[in-house]
Amino acid sequence: MQDSNIDVLIRGSSMSGKSSLELGWEGLALERRIAGPHFRVEETLDQHYGLLWCGQPTVADRAYRNNRFSRVIKQPGTLSLGAAGILPAVHARSAYDVIAFVIDPQVAEQVMQESECANRVSLHEHLGIADKSLAYLVQLAAQEALESGASGRLYGESIALAIITRFVLLASQKGIPAPKQTALPSHLLHRVLDKIASEYSEDLSLAEMAIESGYSRAHFIRMFRAATGRTPHAYLLEVRLDRARHELLHCRSTLAEIANANGFSSHSHLTRAFQARFGVSPSEFRRIK
Repeated sequence: MQDSNIDVLIRGSSMSGKSSLELGWEGLALERRIAGPHFRVEETLDQHYGLLWCGQPTVADRAYRNNRFSRVIKQPGTLSLGAAGILPAVHARSAYDVIAFVIDPQVAEQVMQESECANRVSLHEHLGIADKSLAYLVQLAAQEALESGASGRLYGESIALAIITRFVLLASQKGIPAPKQTALPSHLLHRVLDKIASEYSEDLSLAEMAIESGYSRAHFIRMFRAATGRTPHAYLLEVRLDRARHELLHCRSTLAEIANANGFSSHSHLTRAFQARFGVSPSEFRRIK
């Protein structure tokens, strides 16, 4: 794929990491994008698209019929999928952290004709769906782009084809059920997330976060997981790893200093968690960035 509409899809965003465009995968372009609160007018997109929501829950107002806006909350780990055509206006109330991908409609059509979807001619929009298979494939592709195609062209193009095939399968279906609504009330969820965002480097306890929500620890764990798709510990670890990754990219601190500044008990603790999350050690990540 020689170009993409990701800039159209997420106006005013900046790329975090590297683009798959440099690797020349057929039919697919993928990039991790970050954007602050913003407003996007109605646009026309000539490629199919998908967004894997990362980081914290994302709040936005989206235009529907008669140009009326409705509030949506995108939970981390869920996906938004859409076909080429009109992109409704969106007012993002919070920051975006997404892995965005666009698909050449001609390649998608070819995949559709070669697969069991041959008779499904229409692709449908799905907002905030949970599909572990596609989410995993998108994360693998983002990691391969970040590593500049270290595993080779065949590996990258195989993942790209798998993403397109899974996209076609999902988007050709109607009525994919959305994940359950936030269990923890949004104002309480934001209080807890704000506490995590400001104190992630501290030794936060479950009791402290539960007190912030006003619920018992047991209730808080269940309601937090329903709201974010993760346990409080997993969410806190993700925030710490994202901050550590940012510092590895943008500062010259030692790994021990980065571990200490981001709430890890030791250099080895950071290394184990980073390797498990990103597939490379912090030192390797810094070297290949």
